[in-house]
Amino acid sequence: MVKKVILYLLTMIFALSTATALAAEPADAPVSMRERMEKIRVESDPVYQAEKAKRMENMPKVAVLYVNNAETTYNDEVDGVVLGNLEKCINDDKYIYINGEPYIEKLNKVGIVDITTAERADIVDAFEGEDVDYVVFIEVQPFIARDKVTFFTVGKDITTTVPLKIIDLVNGKYLYNGKFTEKASDSTMIGGIGNKSVAMKALNKINEQITSVLTVRLPEEKSVAVAADKK
Repeated sequence: MVKKVILYLLTMIFALSTATALAAEPADAPVSMRERMEKIRVESDPVYQAEKAKRMENMPKVAVLYVNNAETTYNDEVDGVVLGNLEKCINDDKYIYINGEPYIEKLNKVGIVDITTAERADIVDAFEGEDVDYVVFIEVQPFIARDKVTFFTVGKDITTTVPLKIIDLVNGKYLYNGKFTEKASDSTMIGGIGNKSVAMKALNKINEQITSVLTVRLPEEKSVAVAADKK
């Protein structure tokens, strides 16, 4: 009996503290406590889980091959910016996101270290026998930094290049094969400008372009084999 009373009191305290936190949450908070609690409630609902499992049966599986060759002291931040954007684009409402690291290792073992120059067929072969619909390959290449000095200011220019490939594995064809190059600049009259802040500006510009391409070029349906045209 005592245990039940204690458990009840603890439950009430938790409920009151949660309610207080919700009430104190600013109305314009990016992701409020109220929204997080609602998301947890919805996602724990058996009906929601059953519906999601059914949707997942028809969701395309997308393997992301990501390589960071930026060669910086802030590689973790670079990874966070690029992969964070990819996870938003290839979100679990439409796709099943697959970490492509095992496939990168597989390509490396057969001598393909620079995946940017890999043949399409080599990448397709690495997924032979796998239940994957599409591949998205992204590489952050080394940043090119240049100091710029005027009579009044000191600044930096940083150029960033990011190749992007989207491959339909079922049909063995490119849906997109290109690269983005952006230059960002910053300057100050006092002190110096670090590479990191300027590089992130360039990466954010590229992220916008990547988002635009993925929105248009990455299908929201599973890939279906298309018969080759007879000539």
